[in-house]
Amino acid sequence: FEFIDASEVIFIDEHGNYDEAKTDPILSKRLSEVKNAVIPGFYGSDPEGNIVTFSRGGSDVTGALVAANINADLYENWTDVSGILVADPRIVENPMAIKEITYHELRELSYMGANVLHEETIFPIQSLNIPINIKNTNRPMDSGTLILDECSDNTQPITGIAGKKNFISFSIFKNHMSNEIGYVRKVLSLFERYNVSIEHIPTGIDTVSIVCSADSVEKYK
Repeated sequence: FEFIDASEVIFIDEHGNYDEAKTDPILSKRLSEVKNAVIPGFYGSDPEGNIVTFSRGGSDVTGALVAANINADLYENWTDVSGILVADPRIVENPMAIKEITYHELRELSYMGANVLHEETIFPIQSLNIPINIKNTNRPMDSGTLILDECSDNTQPITGIAGKKNFISFSIFKNHMSNEIGYVRKVLSLFERYNVSIEHIPTGIDTVSIVCSADSVEKYK
């Protein structure tokens, strides 16, 4: 198989983001010239030609970019587990593997700590509706997990459970809060002013809680 250096066909802009406009025409043309190819994952080049890496798990993203640019029927992602599990095996004993999951559900689980697949992987291929199959290199006969736009099996009401730690909650109580238009917006503007990202906003009739990562507010103690 022909070797294609990722730095010659995958480009990352000055902000560290994948440069789709520059990458797609070059990568598509290069792939059209070969029948089979080996392309290293997790890196590309910046506008100055320097090697730049994606964040951890970036090889998943590289595979998705290649799949998108050849309009693949299926993107197989080979790893060391037999698909995505319904729970963390370090906490729950012998959790089942998820047979099918949607792109959106995968994003939610990845964001909350299920790190089998990089959370940015779906963006290059979701619009093309290219399925992803998570497979185990050590157990190739296992069916793994199939990631689709819509699942054919709707019998499982809960797809999976994941969670993260180290959050801080700011709880505010005010009588008749629910009747005061714009109150939550005023509260959120304070967090925006200090560049603090919001993770969750549970509300009640007289209460609102702002949940954010502890790291984002530690410097303001």
